[in-house]
Amino acid sequence: MEYILDGYNLIKSSFLRNYERRSVDYARQALFNMLSDYRRKHPSVKFTAVFDGFPASLEILKDKKIRTLFSGDVTADELIREMLEKSPENNRFKTVVSDDRGVQDCGRLFGSGVLPVSGFLEIVYPQAVKPKARLKNAQKDVSEVNKMSIEKELRDFYKYSTPHPNPLPQGERNKR
Repeated sequence: MEYILDGYNLIKSSFLRNYERRSVDYARQALFNMLSDYRRKHPSVKFTAVFDGFPASLEILKDKKIRTLFSGDVTADELIREMLEKSPENNRFKTVVSDDRGVQDCGRLFGSGVLPVSGFLEIVYPQAVKPKARLKNAQKDVSEVNKMSIEKELRDFYKYSTPHPNPLPQGERNKR
């Protein structure tokens, strides 16, 4: 399992934005510390953190299971897309993490899983997610599943159903 993280989106959409006030490098290091802690408990999980632009310093986390990429002259969104385009057969083992709808759509388009930042944090750092946010996400997931199930049932119903004769006797139909 590999998580591809839209780095700055994750920082700006989570509690890590508080660290960014001190410096971007500090927020990035807090993110890496969180990922390293999770990886110690789950060594088979890999992370690729993709950031916009160029690195401000050459000191990058040296953990082989946490790969850090800077997009250079293109956006991180474009670099994530390129990564997914290169190996579509392996994308089912990857999950893209971002609150950016374009990045999420790209992940879905190329066959990877997609998680919003809050869903990712529930997995990797659950104490950062407020109980209300957990409940809201759980309700959203359930309602989405119900919606899909209902839509499928309705499609099947209309596709396979034939008009039924009115079950009321002829005299009863006129009374109503």
